Amino acid sequence: MTDNLTDNTFNINHNIKHLAIIMDGNARWATSCNLSKAEGHKKGAEVAKELILQILELNIPYVTLYTFSSENWQRPKDEISLLMKLLNYYVENEIKTLHKHQIRLKIVGNLDKINSDLKNKILHAAELTKNNDKMTVCLAFSYGSREEIVHACQNIVNSGIKQISEEIFSQFLYDKEMPDVDLYIRTGGFFRMSNFLLWQAAYAELYFIDKFWPDFSIDDLKVAIEDYSRRKRNFGGR
Repeated sequence: MTDNLTDNTFNINHNIKHLAIIMDGNARWATSCNLSKAEGHKKGAEVAKELILQILELNIPYVTLYTFSSENWQRPKDEISLLMKLLNYYVENEIKTLHKHQIRLKIVGNLDKINSDLKNKILHAAELTKNNDKMTVCLAFSYGSREEIVHACQNIVNSGIKQISEEIFSQFLYDKEMPDVDLYIRTGGFFRMSNFLLWQAAYAELYFIDKFWPDFSIDDLKVAIEDYSRRKRNFGGR
């Protein structure tokens, strides 16, 4: 790895249009530090908040963060309640910062599973920032890729469309404007995709790091981007 990854001269021509991150390891980080799971999730949220503004400087126009999966509803009620409170806090208190920096906020997932008050706050935040054009931050919340694909199929059936293409199918996904994923990062040491953006990541470059999310930094991201920039993407060709 080169030394300049930790300074302000990072200028690799990465051509990344969409960065997707599975932010894994909050609870395990907390355990390793003799802290509660609540403290782990709070630290993870702080890291995400800081990283968003740092990514803005790297000219990556679209970022999707896996914040709460459809399977996470099976977790203990107190942990789910904490995660909902964290989302509520950041939607209420950080949306002005995103708006100030011309960052658009989107949320993809099954929002019918969350309470109406939080859902309305999320929709308000998305509406407030919809015309911002410096970067789009998409939170995958109450999200599962298989559920998204089934949802799209059902809506296609309901529409009466008889012949479909990949382009038509994409129009029925949660975010029809979402570009295909270029770089797909997972922290936490596991080597799986965990039902995250399976359609959109068909040709993504995968990068796994054995570091818990609360320890992940902009320098780690720069290392991942450098690794990505050395890869040859031929999309099935030669």
